[in-house]
Amino acid sequence: MKTIQVIVLRAIALTALILFSDCKDEKGEKEITKLTVNIHNTIERLLEEEDTDGDTKITVDDVGDKSFVINTIAGESTTINGTMALTNFLQELVLATEENDSITTIELDRINEPPVDRISRMIKNYYWDGLTRHLDEEGIQKLIKDTKNQTLVSQSLRIYVPHSDTIALNYFKSLENKLPISTIQLPKEITAEYVKSINDKPGILSLKLVKEGESYRGVPFVVPGGRFNEMYGWDSYFESIGLLIDDRVDLAKGMAENFQYEITNYGKILNANRSYYLTRTQPPFYTSLITEVYEKTKDTAWLKDQLKTAIKEYETVWMVKGKRLTANGLNRYFAEGIGVPPETEEGHFDEALHDFSINIDMSPGNYLKAYKEGKIVDSKL
Repeated sequence: MKTIQVIVLRAIALTALILFSDCKDEKGEKEITKLTVNIHNTIERLLEEEDTDGDTKITVDDVGDKSFVINTIAGESTTINGTMALTNFLQELVLATEENDSITTIELDRINEPPVDRISRMIKNYYWDGLTRHLDEEGIQKLIKDTKNQTLVSQSLRIYVPHSDTIALNYFKSLENKLPISTIQLPKEITAEYVKSINDKPGILSLKLVKEGESYRGVPFVVPGGRFNEMYGWDSYFESIGLLIDDRVDLAKGMAENFQYEITNYGKILNANRSYYLTRTQPPFYTSLITEVYEKTKDTAWLKDQLKTAIKEYETVWMVKGKRLTANGLNRYFAEGIGVPPETEEGHFDEALHDFSINIDMSPGNYLKAYKEGKIVDSKL
């Protein structure tokens, strides 16, 4: 997977090797169009000269002269000038490290690429891939490293699977001897009371698996930022707009199919596929997504299958009175959970609880503890 990160690279002491591929201009003089460079040596020298604040990036905050000279083996030289060009050059060098080579050739057009053109190309060819995840053996490796799971993995990372998905149950069970995970089958009926009962045992919810050879592969999805490893609700729709513009139809289609899996197995499209989101939905964009994917693929059979699920979502999620269908005939997204969201930081609700706790001479912390345990019931709260 290609990723774009300007990271700290250990300097490797290699002899500088800089060659140029050239052509001739109208005057017959050599015109440099490509740079062939020693990757690690060039990164080391570039950061030493231009990264004056030591953050392994070249920005307007650095106080270097914003001019980097490269000499040819023939005694000729070319100069890269300006913050943007230097940043592009560094990015191209870091990209080249992913090929596990010591030498790379970089087009000068890439270094001087206009910002909008470069950002658009990088999003299409690199960034989408860097934000793509799939919930399978390979994807679990990322989840284990996720900072949101660090306190859990010392025991095991919990993976909750729907009651009806025996394929997922067997698949993740088979990985337990390889990875620090524990597979838990959800009950047939997922109630708010059940979700509350597992709030102190959080975990990831399985998504769609497809057969690939002798094993299974998770259907891909795109996350809203590099620190995330779960699929979010309405974020996925807006990401899919960009995916479709960039002709990454495969990823937008995967998002729709994972939405379909959530509706079929969890009863709704979730805020995200974590256990404490089982009671929470977000605004509905599923029908818009499948429509826009269909406009690209013209796959009528796929649309028909997705449309059946969309109708089910409409009838069983959005048109249920007293929940997402309100008395005035409008729909809303809605949380059915009991108590406070378990992922919030300690003290998050202290201000909101103050007026309730002071009436019975309790601290907000003790009041919240009693409320969680069901010792205090307050309909207004």
